[in-house]
Amino acid sequence: MKLLAPSKKLGRPCSTDAGETRERLIHEARASFATIGYDATTNRTVAAAAGITTGAIYHYFPSKLDMYVAAFEQVQNMVTEAVVAAADPCESLVDKFSAIIDALTDVSKNDPSLLGFVVGVSAEARRHPELSDAIRPLRKDWAVFFQQLCENAVARGEVGSEMSARTLQDLFDVMISGLARFAYVINDREREDAVIDGLKRFVAAAVS
Repeated sequence: MKLLAPSKKLGRPCSTDAGETRERLIHEARASFATIGYDATTNRTVAAAAGITTGAIYHYFPSKLDMYVAAFEQVQNMVTEAVVAAADPCESLVDKFSAIIDALTDVSKNDPSLLGFVVGVSAEARRHPELSDAIRPLRKDWAVFFQQLCENAVARGEVGSEMSARTLQDLFDVMISGLARFAYVINDREREDAVIDGLKRFVAAAVS
């Protein structure tokens, strides 16, 4: 008599399937937040894009806020790891800045939705204080990395004595956030490359 294969048990997905589904939900949520914004994004549209039912999404994220925070945390970890790894082998502030810009550019090339999401974070946080409160602790590693980078540069005398580490860190924030917004709005690879080259030259001239 031919034996029948045991039927697959119904219920919650195995941990591997659950992990893959969660990653897919985060990816689709981030793409939706980047293109149509937090308010217009719904659990229904994200679930449909991820290939699951709307009800099933609550197994992974109790609310849209939780989904946004998960997307922000993933992006924050991704970019922080990239810039730390890129800057670590470099000795001078100029070389570190150049490596950081290149790393951020590479990350955004690999995932087009990432840039739109990053550019929209500040506006979404202003419109929704609950978002700002939820993501604030997740910015810590990024802030600490740049704080240490700038404090070390000042301590080594790489910038003028009138430049504080705080001001230097603010300048880096302005340049990096400005470049991200420019790249997203212009969407012109040639112009973006020219601006990146100009930024590197500007920093090198200012520091030397």
